[in-house]
Amino acid sequence: MAEAEARDEAASRTVAAARLATGLLQGVALYLLSEAQHREAWPASAPPLHAALLLVFAICPLIIIGGLGRIRLIPLAAWTAIAAAVLAVFAWHDIAAGIWDGLVDPKRLVPAVQVFFFAGIFVFVGHHLVGPADESRRLIAPYPLYFDWAWKDGVQIALSAAFVGVLWIALELGGALFALIGIDAVKKIIEQPWFAFPVTGVAFAAAVQLTDVRVALIRGVRTVGLVLLSWLLPVMTVIVLAFLAALPFTGLAPLFGTRSGASTVISASAALIVLLSAAYQDGETMIPAPLRWAGRAAALALVPLVLIAADALWQRVGEYGLTPARIEAITCAVIGAGFAGGYAFAAIRRNGPWMRPLELTNLVMARVAMLAILLLFSPIADPARLAVDDQVGRLLAGKTAPDKFDFDFLTYKSGRYGSEALARLAALKGAPHNVQIATLAVAGQQAQHPEQPLPPALLAKSLNVYPQGAAIPASFLNQDWSHDPDYQPCLTQITLPGRCDAYVLDIDGDGAPEVMLTQETGSGGLTLDVYKQSSGRWSEIGQLQAVCPDSVAALRAGQVKVVPRTGVDVELAGRRLMLIPSANEDCSPSPVSVAGKPVVVAKPRN
Repeated sequence: MAEAEARDEAASRTVAAARLATGLLQGVALYLLSEAQHREAWPASAPPLHAALLLVFAICPLIIIGGLGRIRLIPLAAWTAIAAAVLAVFAWHDIAAGIWDGLVDPKRLVPAVQVFFFAGIFVFVGHHLVGPADESRRLIAPYPLYFDWAWKDGVQIALSAAFVGVLWIALELGGALFALIGIDAVKKIIEQPWFAFPVTGVAFAAAVQLTDVRVALIRGVRTVGLVLLSWLLPVMTVIVLAFLAALPFTGLAPLFGTRSGASTVISASAALIVLLSAAYQDGETMIPAPLRWAGRAAALALVPLVLIAADALWQRVGEYGLTPARIEAITCAVIGAGFAGGYAFAAIRRNGPWMRPLELTNLVMARVAMLAILLLFSPIADPARLAVDDQVGRLLAGKTAPDKFDFDFLTYKSGRYGSEALARLAALKGAPHNVQIATLAVAGQQAQHPEQPLPPALLAKSLNVYPQGAAIPASFLNQDWSHDPDYQPCLTQITLPGRCDAYVLDIDGDGAPEVMLTQETGSGGLTLDVYKQSSGRWSEIGQLQAVCPDSVAALRAGQVKVVPRTGVDVELAGRRLMLIPSANEDCSPSPVSVAGKPVVVAKPRN
């Protein structure tokens, strides 16, 4: 007996040392990646590789820390390697395709938040399928083992994270105390990344070890949590049943009229699933009668909830097509339908223990959820790619008019796939419908690179020209503005329709029109950049301000009266500008006026 206890104690010390070493190595690895990012050194010089390493080292060490002493070394190593490969694909694809940030940024080094979140779910579910199977030496373990592993580790992770948080509060407080007596070294050390990353990794590993040793503590906290969640089940069930009972009187129109109806219903379904699993526990616990009846009602209520969500998604997709968000919602609805079918069968089944088929449903749908995450976060079924293909197909088939098509989705929200689709659409030729699509697609490409000047055809289409009948000089449209260090935004980027106005008027009385560009500010007045042609090239010569709304109307009508030799003549680099110092906010009459109001103040740019 004493020899066996000695072996167990030695094994426990070995596991503790291995966990602490893993936490330390994780902290050091994350610190080195942080330094590489700061110094733009390798692997930060290869952003997809840096992102992949970051995601792997952020999550995979937790597999080792949680599995040591519980999973045999060979299965643990194999599972860790598989998880690392999958996470690397997630991160690499995210950086290369720019899905979750909308635009491809070749310099981005950190995966999107969604990638971290769903990668964590993938690993958590997978770990709690592998662990019980290894412990039972069976491909499919008894359900109580899955329950015990998942809920125990969930509590353990929460307690360990809280421990790390409290540790950092203590460290910060200690640094502040030393700073009060003039010793800043402690605070400065705490703030250093070379200290923060390793300490955090070791602290989390230590917390896992401490809570692992205190099994009774974990089980006690878990029991309390499950009891509380279980008694929330009747509350949530009553809410859902009341919602379903109200639908015959309100109809589904109010729900379908919102943009979040399907996601809200799916969230309510997910809450019922979690609460039902918490009430069921390991299937061997005595369940009070109120919980049993509430569980059956909740299981049956899942079916209409999922059907309502599916109907809402079907209508949205039929009317507007697929988007990444709708594809994610469809995936959740499919998973929810699997749970709903299994739980409903468990509720109506009278033979055997209460809700026993729930066990098989949970195990099957856990694997389905892992598969869904694997597909959605890899190139296999990327939501952006599927959405782009669907939206472009609708556009080319005539289901969506070109002027109603959301080119911003391709430009800003679908990463590499949107850029590739814009390139294909921009190359369309032939029918007027195709030409219109191509023109708008080129505008979308230009909007992706706003620092580049607009081509002449797009520049002409992007400006509202005043007064009526005036035309922008061809020399202005054809000029290469890329060499102008301070060109106006309307020359270089696509804005919302109607926001860029151009006024073609002779404001200096020399017989040649000037071009004035402005973007509305919503204040009623305008600030215009004035361009004049000299020696064959257009350049900005100053700014004009039209303060009052009726002055703007007069400008649009071309009702400008030029009074030569009025005010102060200023010559700058051979260009004559007239400054009208009496242009005030009160719109008092001025010698140079439009509709009896001051029109402009010319302000030369330095």
